[in-house]
Amino acid sequence: MIMWVRNIVIIFVLLSIAYAILSFLTKQKQRNKLEAEFASKDVKAATQMSKTEYMSLGMRKYNKSFRPKMIFGVYLVPFAIIVGLLYLAHLS
Repeated sequence: MIMWVRNIVIIFVLLSIAYAILSFLTKQKQRNKLEAEFASKDVKAATQMSKTEYMSLGMRKYNKSFRPKMIFGVYLVPFAIIVGLLYLAHLS
């Protein structure tokens, strides 16, 4: 039983590291995209915002979008697989 708990803790730590890396990379990618959009002349002419205001508004929109929530699947998919395997092992 202790071995199961130890393995679950190790898996959780590894998934947390993967989640943190994915979250950081996607946020960085979104920041780069927003900077490129702001650098274009169309956005500068259409908005009267400063770069920091534009970036903060874009990141708030990003945080409310589906993509950051989808990254949470890093925890859900392995958990579902483990539960499915345990269920199948219990049937046999």
